[in-house]
Amino acid sequence: MNATREVDVIVVGGGVIGSGIAFELVSRGVSVTLIERGRIGGEASWASAGIVSLPSRPWMKPERVELGRLSLERYPTLVAELEVRTGLALDYRRPGEWVIAVDEDHAEVHDAVAAWQLSMGLAIEDVPVEEARAREPALPESIIQARFHPDVGSLSIHRLTQALAAAARGLGATVLEETPVGSLLREGNRVTGVRLQDRDITSDMTVLATGAWTRLLGNSIGVTLPTKPVKGQLIAFADAPLRPACVIAGHGGYVRPRPDGTTLVAATEEEVGFDRRVTGDGVAWLLELTRTICPVLLQGEVAQTWTGLRPGSETGDPLIGPVPGYDGLWVSAGHFRTGATEAPTTAALVAEALVTGETPPLLGVFAPAAQGITG
Repeated sequence: MNATREVDVIVVGGGVIGSGIAFELVSRGVSVTLIERGRIGGEASWASAGIVSLPSRPWMKPERVELGRLSLERYPTLVAELEVRTGLALDYRRPGEWVIAVDEDHAEVHDAVAAWQLSMGLAIEDVPVEEARAREPALPESIIQARFHPDVGSLSIHRLTQALAAAARGLGATVLEETPVGSLLREGNRVTGVRLQDRDITSDMTVLATGAWTRLLGNSIGVTLPTKPVKGQLIAFADAPLRPACVIAGHGGYVRPRPDGTTLVAATEEEVGFDRRVTGDGVAWLLELTRTICPVLLQGEVAQTWTGLRPGSETGDPLIGPVPGYDGLWVSAGHFRTGATEAPTTAALVAEALVTGETPPLLGVFAPAAQGITG
């Protein structure tokens, strides 16, 4: 790394992806400054339902499936390491997930998804409906199909993100919160750092892990990084007479029991810009979803409603790799609904690439240039 710079790598964005990259870099002996415009884990990571799940979209590239599979394997050891380093309890569990259908149309869709998942080597158990309801009494009487995914886990992504940043700090990283980045610094076609409100920070490499806001920073140097916010509305119930022991998924959403005794139901998908409002239409959709896949929750109290802005991508895949036309600039953003699942492997591979100068084969298809993005 260049000794004339203040720091080897600046990571912009303190969500689960950015904090993970900072932790993996500093673990490899790289000097890092992690910069977050708000609080660490305060955006999509805070709002996340916290489900670490199997890939469920058959159009996903095989490399995307592998990102998720490797992360599922990595989670237990990563969580254990972070809990030792930080003293934070991350409440990681692997209760599994029920995928259910209450009508033939959704059952056919689930059949196709399950066939694809099995072809990818993912673990799925077909379960007779009567047995499924005996194993999980919170399932609705109306189900006509049930499958169980034993490898699905859950945890607080907000707390995981805080632990990653704290562990990075403990290893020597500088972590700046409440610090907006105004623009990127340039010398010709090289990005040399970032401009803050009160000073500049220079680096050999800058990584944009700014989620739905990544397009805005790209615009500051005239490059289009096609991320977009996709709003998700969520609701949590308390004091229902029965709560599920596992994640329940189906009909476009999912239910997850949380360690605090509440059960969340998620989530809408709305392309409405940066609108964070909880809306009547959104709550109505969530209540109907609850009635369909876990109706017993409706006997409880609505304890909380909230929204988050997922980092979508117009290409359909995350952008991970060097930004075309600019030396010294990488991006890792646009993971959409699977950021929590893909974060551990994404962070490790990005760190490996920045340290060795060689992009791991698994990341090649996600490079902006490979997705048709030019400088």
